[in-house]
Amino acid sequence: MEINWNSIYSKDFVSFKDCYLTCDGYCCKNFFGDYFKLLHKKAVILPMLEGEFLYYKSQGGIQNITQKYRKEEFSFGDKKLVLYYLSCECGGLCNPHYLRPLICRIYPYFPIVNIYGDILDFYPVSLMDLFFSSSANHRCTLVREYQDDLKKQLSESLKELLCYPLFIFIFQLMEILARSLRDSLNHQCIDLLSEKEKVDFLKKIEWNLLSRKPWKQLKFKEETYRIYKEIVAHYGEFL
Repeated sequence: MEINWNSIYSKDFVSFKDCYLTCDGYCCKNFFGDYFKLLHKKAVILPMLEGEFLYYKSQGGIQNITQKYRKEEFSFGDKKLVLYYLSCECGGLCNPHYLRPLICRIYPYFPIVNIYGDILDFYPVSLMDLFFSSSANHRCTLVREYQDDLKKQLSESLKELLCYPLFIFIFQLMEILARSLRDSLNHQCIDLLSEKEKVDFLKKIEWNLLSRKPWKQLKFKEETYRIYKEIVAHYGEFL
């Protein structure tokens, strides 16, 4: 089933007028970058599916993203999942704004879904948002103050995506990926740490992201392949 990226890119998915004025554009900036030694201090990394990336490029792309994209392939038997990564330093001033990637449009959450595409819950779409102890301590105003409306909007706007087996697969992969990272870091919460503890914790995050330790485990690989096979059994091949 071919994904209609033109339709997807015509949607906002989440719409709260001028919310960036209340949080200094938290979703579009690397607020913890100054703690990093090896990862980029300012850039936000934006993953894209291959189909999305090709559509994005065909429309001209965001003009003020100047770093070269990175491509990565993941094997599932004889099939491949291809991702592209943009390195964005626009700080919310992407030009043109209507070409911002899907991950930006659904921020701050992605859906936890079952094999039928039913939304069971929501989880932080940004890896750096996984480590707040509660929504009350989150830096995103929408998470802190507009949970019900936010989830209602996403429950409706995500319906189009959840018609596609590929997105059901991707969202289930994202859940495993996020939970594996949290497990690797012992479910620590950054907002409950002293400054010294925060420095040490962000070093651990940086090392985990660079080494990919959480995702090199046999358990992770077996679980992701199991999900792939289940979705193929239910819908047919989709990669």
